[in-house]
Amino acid sequence: MEEKKQLENNIVHDAYYLISLFNDENKPVTQLQVQKLMYLFEAYYMAKHEKLDKLYDCNFNAWAFGPVATQLYSKLKKYGSGKIILDEEQRKYGENISKEKKNTLKEIYNFFKSYTPMQLVEITHRKNSPWYEVWHKNGEKVVYGEASYIDKIKTRDWFKENFIEE
Repeated sequence: MEEKKQLENNIVHDAYYLISLFNDENKPVTQLQVQKLMYLFEAYYMAKHEKLDKLYDCNFNAWAFGPVATQLYSKLKKYGSGKIILDEEQRKYGENISKEKKNTLKEIYNFFKSYTPMQLVEITHRKNSPWYEVWHKNGEKVVYGEASYIDKIKTRDWFKENFIEE
């Protein structure tokens, strides 16, 4: 049972599904975009399910170009700043996520697919965003560990306030 929960909320598998949406439309996608979109996805998913205080066990860290989930970073770093193209195994992992998460990822994809990587960075860098607070608290430099973690509840509430119309 625990293994299924872990599979169900695996940020890497969810990201593979998101990347496949870009691949299917022959739209280039980079790690920078994926990191920002997965950050926004978790916030949106939590906003839709208000009782959730997190979707993923991993944290997003306040790095120079915005939120980064190091678990996802380690899987995608081989692509550098280049275009990510999934292999069949990665696509299969992405296809095995829940229908609800697929639908929510499609919403995020459809809303943000035309944004450039730097436009996504600008969104997460907005003054008073959760990333902004942590980045400035840390002297505008990359730090590691808990000091770099972006609060998930603040992120959910910020997303709700800025992107969801009541």
